[in-house]
Amino acid sequence: MRGATQILALQSASFVLRERIVAVLVGLFVALVLLSSWLGWSATATVNGIYIRSAAFLQASGQPVPPNPVLDISPLSLMRNMVVYVALIGALAAIVIGNQLVALDRKSGVIPLIGVRPVPPHGYALAKIAALGGLVIGLTALSALVSVATFAILPQTTLDGAGWARLAGFFGLSAIYMMILGLVALASAAFARAEGVGLLVPVTLWLTLTFILPALTSNILPTAALNPISALAPLPESPFFQWAGWALGPVSLADAYKIDSARLLGFLPQDYAVRAMVPPLVSLLTALVLAAVWATHALTRIDLTKGDYDA
Repeated sequence: MRGATQILALQSASFVLRERIVAVLVGLFVALVLLSSWLGWSATATVNGIYIRSAAFLQASGQPVPPNPVLDISPLSLMRNMVVYVALIGALAAIVIGNQLVALDRKSGVIPLIGVRPVPPHGYALAKIAALGGLVIGLTALSALVSVATFAILPQTTLDGAGWARLAGFFGLSAIYMMILGLVALASAAFARAEGVGLLVPVTLWLTLTFILPALTSNILPTAALNPISALAPLPESPFFQWAGWALGPVSLADAYKIDSARLLGFLPQDYAVRAMVPPLVSLLTALVLAAVWATHALTRIDLTKGDYDA
């Protein structure tokens, strides 16, 4: 039984990787990781260059030279744009992967063939969740490899042991966030009667988490949500936003992900105060457990005697 589940998980992952839309999203995500590294380094190098020229002018004028602001910035902050790319493209890729893991079986009529094999419903669910986890971890590991290579190649960027640990923690957190939405996509594809509905539900959730809830909990406009720094603006002193930040904060998962990511990468403002009733990491872990339970329940309810959406 365990061997059949493992074979099904590997087969599911290989089928999904053949899909063009998945390949496009993965390629786009990796390209954005490279772009994020270059943009972060370019911005830091520009500030450093301006400081060097300004310091030379001040020394020539006999004026005191202030400290270099670059030295007060964590090298990990070079990856700050990655937070936005994970919340947008990485999460969308996880949704498409989760959806296709089930939708491909239902469209191709494979499920009845699986039903006659020694794979019980919980084995089918375990195989799909394992396939999703493997693909999300693989996507995260690929982006982490690009980031590690970036820090090894780019000049004036060095990390100590604690820095490497925080970078690993950031990618672990990113995998958790993507996995949450991927599990929701699994469950939605299993429950839906039509393929379009199965994809619409997690995409709507993704849009809500990315743009709508931050506007309610933090007064962040949609355009500001695309900026990793603007997304960390302090809450306005308004009773509505103070209450909304406290009450809706636990379900505003994109905000929770951005806050803990900023803390790990070292660009969270020192005076930033979390207003949610529970810490961001607790919100993400709770959502991960609930999404896993929902996905397991939905996948075990699939009728293995018929597979088409219209059957």
